[in-house]
Amino acid sequence: MKWNMDNPWITKLVALILAITLFSFVALENQSRIRSTSPTDGASITSSEVITNLPIDINIDRDLYFVSGIPETATIRLEGPQAVLTQTLATQNFNIATPNLNELGPGRHTVRLEAEGLSSQLTYSIMPTELTLEIEEKIVEEHEVRVEFNEFAHLADGFNADSPVLSDETVTISGAASTMEMISDVMVVVMPEGSDITDDIEMTLNVLVLDETGDPLNVNIAPQQIDVAIPVQGTQRTLPMNLEETGTPHEDYEYRLEFAQGEPENVTLTGESDVLEELDNFSVGVDVSGISESTIRTIPLNLQDGISESSPSEVDVLIRVSPVENDEDQDADNEDSESE
Repeated sequence: MKWNMDNPWITKLVALILAITLFSFVALENQSRIRSTSPTDGASITSSEVITNLPIDINIDRDLYFVSGIPETATIRLEGPQAVLTQTLATQNFNIATPNLNELGPGRHTVRLEAEGLSSQLTYSIMPTELTLEIEEKIVEEHEVRVEFNEFAHLADGFNADSPVLSDETVTISGAASTMEMISDVMVVVMPEGSDITDDIEMTLNVLVLDETGDPLNVNIAPQQIDVAIPVQGTQRTLPMNLEETGTPHEDYEYRLEFAQGEPENVTLTGESDVLEELDNFSVGVDVSGISESTIRTIPLNLQDGISESSPSEVDVLIRVSPVENDEDQDADNEDSESE
């Protein structure tokens, strides 16, 4: 059969066949590209991820042994199918741990860290790969806590510190036997801010366990912090109180100041020793302004610089008021006396 290319129907048929062939080729290419880039096909894609600062679980009986030489964290590199890796990163349901160190016993050992809880489809590598650690018998002891405080550097002149009061006078210390033998001092250091302190000191402080050179030791301390209270007291001196009239008295009245019944006439002052030594008495100013009849007033004791406390802090004063006698009144009194 001969094809007559001049026949228009034959030309149209050939063109249709070419169009169908080209469309089928393009469709297959697009479908192949979609399959290769589809995110739902992650099982066939391999990926990796690095996770840092993961804590290390120490697999040992901590009541019997003390371990040194293990860092606090490690780094792990994970590799595997993208879908599995993504799920692992989202859940974080795995951990890095040592092997069972109880089986090794005391001594120096080299071990490899392990990842627990990972999918079998993932491979991993951990940094550091190996650890050289020391396992020792654990010792537990009770120690008294000493307080170090330089009162001369922090307290005001004339003030001194009483015995400190601790929330815990002893602490429990545990550690490797070789380390426990090196304990020379268990203490807290009280270093309040500033100087010239006149009030009680209250602080929460870390307990320090030191060797004979003053370096801290690698041990466990319970409790790690204690509350410290240091009472601060100044020099005390008892002086008589001197009542002094102040203010603007009324010209028609005279005033006489007395301590109210039952009120002390002496005051105990607390403060700097050099300030107290200069005093012979303690002046109490009583303002009589506007007073026209006898009355009792409660007068606070105003303290000068260098005095921090007084006992009592106030005193009741009886203010007796009497009219002032002028010359006419005196003459009348004299005439009355002569007529009698």
